[in-house]
Amino acid sequence: MPEDEEIVEEEMPEDEEIVEEEMPEEDEEVVEEEMTEQAEEGMAEEENLTEEEMAEENISEEEMAEEEMNISKVNILETAQLEGNFDTFATAVQTAELEDTLMGEGPYTVFAPTDEAIEALPSEMRYNLRDEEELTDVLLYHMAEGELDITEIESIETMQGGTLTVDPTSDPITVGNANIIGDRIETSNGFIYPIDAVLFPPE
Repeated sequence: MPEDEEIVEEEMPEDEEIVEEEMPEEDEEVVEEEMTEQAEEGMAEEENLTEEEMAEENISEEEMAEEEMNISKVNILETAQLEGNFDTFATAVQTAELEDTLMGEGPYTVFAPTDEAIEALPSEMRYNLRDEEELTDVLLYHMAEGELDITEIESIETMQGGTLTVDPTSDPITVGNANIIGDRIETSNGFIYPIDAVLFPPE
């Protein structure tokens, strides 16, 4: 019996060693798998957060761009006053009490004579424009409803009731007896086209 006990005692430690050796390996594998899963989940969450943040940033940038556009654009009358070369035209609009129209919702297209174009008028014509009714008639002949692309049309029905002929093939493009002498100016309620002459409706 003592010999058997010695054998058991000698064998048992070996089993213990095996168990001690095997268990940590299994535990390590489990731990490694859990850590890998956690790491993958963490990366997935970070990616989702990053995508959401990027989406939010893009929305914010778009909103800011729209706000800047709205802030930078004012109505036709205010734009004419700010441009610096339509002062006489803007004053005439106010004299004829048409400011509510050009500050309204619109949209409108306006062919605005520059200050030089109005100054170039014969003194008799300028004198006749002192009559408010005639002034209103002339100004409305420079306006049309809608945002018009003059490169694609050949005639314009004005707010005065008359019609303007457009030649989109000429260089520069002509409207009535005037030339378009600058880039189209976009405002919050329509377009302004600078012209080098005053347009008079036919009698």
